[in-house]
Amino acid sequence: MIKKIVNVFRTVKASPKAHSVIIHIGSPKCGSSAIQRFCIKNRDNLLKLGYYYPDHSLDSNGVSGGHTQVAGALIKNDITSAKNNLAAWLAEAKAQGTKLLLSAEAFYGQHNAVAELCENVNVTVIAFLRHPVDYLLANHNQGIKRHMESRRLSELLPVQLSQQTGHLAGLPLLHWADKFGDDNCIFMPYQSPSASSIPIEQQFLMAAGIPEKDAKALTSNLDKITNRSYVKSALELKRLLNTVLPELPAQYAHEIDWALQSYSDNATDEHAFTQADLGDDIRAELNHHLLSQMKPVVKRFPQLESVTKMASANSIKSDINLTKPLNALEESAPAALNAVIKQAVIFRDTHRNDYAFCKLLDVLGIEFAEPKARKAIPGLAAPQKQILNSEKAQTADCLRELAVLLEKQDLLQDAHFAIAAALKNRPNGEGIKRIKARIEQKINTKKATFKAH
Repeated sequence: MIKKIVNVFRTVKASPKAHSVIIHIGSPKCGSSAIQRFCIKNRDNLLKLGYYYPDHSLDSNGVSGGHTQVAGALIKNDITSAKNNLAAWLAEAKAQGTKLLLSAEAFYGQHNAVAELCENVNVTVIAFLRHPVDYLLANHNQGIKRHMESRRLSELLPVQLSQQTGHLAGLPLLHWADKFGDDNCIFMPYQSPSASSIPIEQQFLMAAGIPEKDAKALTSNLDKITNRSYVKSALELKRLLNTVLPELPAQYAHEIDWALQSYSDNATDEHAFTQADLGDDIRAELNHHLLSQMKPVVKRFPQLESVTKMASANSIKSDINLTKPLNALEESAPAALNAVIKQAVIFRDTHRNDYAFCKLLDVLGIEFAEPKARKAIPGLAAPQKQILNSEKAQTADCLRELAVLLEKQDLLQDAHFAIAAALKNRPNGEGIKRIKARIEQKINTKKATFKAH
């Protein structure tokens, strides 16, 4: 299937421009880290095959942003740095007699800037696209991993259903095709490593023009999954930690992320959230909402149609036990964990008591007073509703019933304001006078109690 897709785009010859560059633009959450890690570790092999892949950094888990020297500079609108870096890489590729090979998710939304930058360059664009609901789940995972999100998935999903989210549905790919031409764009369906028989690294090499035999040979000894989504236990622990981490130096967040990423990469008996974890109704709504936005992409690039059918069908039930990832933190990031504990105690002592934070205290074994259940706020009684619904109800009646409602909720100053206004509208109202006197008595009692203390 991959070979068939790639061959569609090999029938068009490049125009006679100065250089050739192959740009992998993501899409986000489609195996970019795995591709970048592979290319960095195989730079010499790629050079022998005719591809110059410029150097970039990797973190301790083999994760990077790819070629941010150009892509990141474009996001910051630092056109001069982007232009200078690209020119240097193109010159090196020309000197080596090779094509320039670049990869960065940060390119994804930069079609206009890249087009201006590559005006005199032969450009081939490579991108993968995944099922939009799977992308949404991976995006939520990433928000907790790296961006201090603390919302539960159930809080995020209704938001997604209320807005257009074209980036999840691959609409940016259409902009790239508009800029560089459909024949110069190779867009392929993405599958998770567990669902695909062909490693994404091999798919990428073949899309770049490397023969299948060489691509298979280069990817025959892949050793690990790169930048796997956090498994459920690590994700929940990080979500709770995010109630404290924003108050601490950024280095602690990095150390915790590295530790939990390593834990997730090696926790082969645990899994991340999938579509199967969603309720049938919300899953159906999300599929309808997002796949309808993907229609123009699939219509223009029919090879992506299979993306719409890659939803996970079988639920993988597993208990979320936070003990293992917490133990991993104690072993790999003890200083960061201690800093979290100290800050959590400070928050506890200032009476912070939101649910996620209290759950973190419980997980960390920190003593705390459980929040008291709030009393139900009384509403309108049936007789009040009958009075307000009557055609005979006047302004004084409405103000009187408002005052009684506020009194029940212990908002005595507001109740007094309302009942005084009612009395202005009906100065001889005996019932209004009695209510006003009662409210004033309660206010005076509260004042006396306050003075006594």
